[in-house]
Amino acid sequence: MTTTAELIPTTRNVTRVFRKASLAEVQAGKDWYAAAHRAAVDFSGRHNVSVEIAAGVIAATSPLNSWGSNVRLADKVLAAGGSKTDGYLGLGLRKANLIIAGADPVKTLNGLKTVNFYRSIVTEGREGITIDRHAWSIAVNFRYEGGVVPNIGVKRYDAASESYTRAARILSAEYGMALSPAVVQAVTWVAWRNRWWSEGAWD
Repeated sequence: MTTTAELIPTTRNVTRVFRKASLAEVQAGKDWYAAAHRAAVDFSGRHNVSVEIAAGVIAATSPLNSWGSNVRLADKVLAAGGSKTDGYLGLGLRKANLIIAGADPVKTLNGLKTVNFYRSIVTEGREGITIDRHAWSIAVNFRYEGGVVPNIGVKRYDAASESYTRAARILSAEYGMALSPAVVQAVTWVAWRNRWWSEGAWD
């Protein structure tokens, strides 16, 4: 009997979820990172920082956070000018404050998920593959109850990323459009969220 810790990501699992997505879900996923980039651009203008700094703060405050809370918190951290020290995970805030102070976002984030999330936001989904617990669940075709997901270390992250990369090649040819791995991840994430999560839970 295969345990949840032994589940292996496959391209087939990713393409299956994508193909079941509605037209609205596909469109929402295609626009997801572009919308996140627009949020970073908005923060850049309002808080007088670069888009890269704004995106870095968003990525630093993303772990264990819903998207709505993530955006609101990043806005508060940027408004505080790097002096916010409470109301969230200490490590995330320290990284966000360092980025605002001028530290390199990639070196400061220093995590597979957050670095890839940052790259996808900065490039509007052309680069990066964000493997969070939902992306992992999609790739292994298993819904983890209570948010208990195996640690996604380098080996698991690379395996899941490869599944999304292969899926992007297959689906791009099938649908006659250029789909990056990040966009495939976003589309399947939207479809998975709509299937399993209550309305508004991840807005």
